[in-house]
Amino acid sequence: MNRVTIDYGIDLGTTNSEICVLKGIKPESIRNNLNSAITPSAVYLSKHGEITVGARAKERLEEEKFIDDVQIEFKRRMGTDYCYKFKTTGRTMNPKDLSAEVLKSLRGDAQQQLGEVINAAVITVPAAFEQRQCAATREAAALAGFLQSPLLQEPVAAALAYGFQAD
Repeated sequence: MNRVTIDYGIDLGTTNSEICVLKGIKPESIRNNLNSAITPSAVYLSKHGEITVGARAKERLEEEKFIDDVQIEFKRRMGTDYCYKFKTTGRTMNPKDLSAEVLKSLRGDAQQQLGEVINAAVITVPAAFEQRQCAATREAAALAGFLQSPLLQEPVAAALAYGFQAD
């Protein structure tokens, strides 16, 4: 399908993330490859350098031998130079790169479910995000393959969503 509007929205959350598509005036959550509406914002890096995102990454936190190779809650440090280290490989990733992995996962799952290439999505950010945090979010979206990624503050998104549904 060739879209002329940005019909996808992403909540890139600290704990969980989700992607939706607008069908008419109703948003429809797109299920991930595990048939869940939400994807945990968790990234696991295996000893072979393979990245796993979501529930399977988060499950690794339950096994002590993998705990130092899973990163969560990295959105809290978005826009900083902080680096998260994966113990087994010694590789480091910053919050922008980790967020890009979550966005790639959401984009890939949606493309698989809907059978279309997704080049643009509106991404919600907290109202308290400063310019550097917003810039890092845009960069993460670009790293994930989005050509356009306008940001919308979460309270504005909530008001718009309510306005669409109000009688």
